[in-house]
Amino acid sequence: MPTTLVLGYDGSEPGKKALAQAAEIARHLDDGEVFIVSAFEFSIGYVPMGMTDSPLMMSAEYDQHVDLVRQACAGQIAEAVKLFTDVGVKASGEAREGKPVDVLLEAAREKHAAAIVVGSHGEGAVSAAFLGSTALKLLHHSEIPVLVVPRHDPRHDKK
Repeated sequence: MPTTLVLGYDGSEPGKKALAQAAEIARHLDDGEVFIVSAFEFSIGYVPMGMTDSPLMMSAEYDQHVDLVRQACAGQIAEAVKLFTDVGVKASGEAREGKPVDVLLEAAREKHAAAIVVGSHGEGAVSAAFLGSTALKLLHHSEIPVLVVPRHDPRHDKK
């Protein structure tokens, strides 16, 4: 059975750093592969009266937005898969609707992953406490190792 890493990827700079780290690790595994997950979620907010013609119109617009986001995520995943295959690492992935933590944990279980890799967006303690940090929640809820790649690498930062 291959050694699978699940990569949470959103196309951001921290996500790209996590991608690079996952590629570096997977390259050193004889049977390494990466499953890339791009998670997205929507909430239906307040729509003022007169902004849409009917609830059916709202539903159609919602579905169009979901499709656009799913397509954007699929594009990001395709680019990431290409980066992995270019360095000789087997990779696949998919966009999934849901809370990022839940989606990543589910993918890790499905793939019998050895670890989950995510980038840190560098939220401060207050932001993380109120808004929640995907990386922090993964560290608390995952049954497998979680690698959180820092936003800044002190080895490369100027002094």
